[in-house]
Amino acid sequence: GAKDCSPHWLAQDWERCNTTCGRGVKRRVVLCVGIVNGKVKIPNSEECDGTPKLIEETTCFERPCFKWFTTAWSECTKTCGVGIRMRDVKCYQGKEIVRGCDPLLKPVAKLSCDLLTCPTQPPDDSCQDQLGTNCVLALKVNLCSHWYYSKACCRSCRTANS
Repeated sequence: GAKDCSPHWLAQDWERCNTTCGRGVKRRVVLCVGIVNGKVKIPNSEECDGTPKLIEETTCFERPCFKWFTTAWSECTKTCGVGIRMRDVKCYQGKEIVRGCDPLLKPVAKLSCDLLTCPTQPPDDSCQDQLGTNCVLALKVNLCSHWYYSKACCRSCRTANS
């Protein structure tokens, strides 16, 4: 065969994508090489300028990344005192809900909310049930611990507790 080969672009293999998930970049080395008398010669790259140089960098896409997503916080579970606010926290890979997100990076799903202290009952015996409040039902479903009903159904709640 011929011992000479005019200078041309030679690309090495692509390196691995520079990311393990999502969009990244991969590179390769592209050299101008020729063969003179059976020996590889690396001339100046100008000698290869007659042909377009092969690309040295391109985008690559690995599997979608695992990512934590959260919903907005709920209202506090109490209107006074200490309650809890909650939100959904889910792991996604692309559009799929999966397991695979780093548990150490998981956002909190519950927070305590400390509101104004609840009003306490003054120790007077003149408490009455407010008209228009269904205190029988409030007693039946244990609402006396709620600050509103402990006031609005004062007499019913007191007699229930004593």
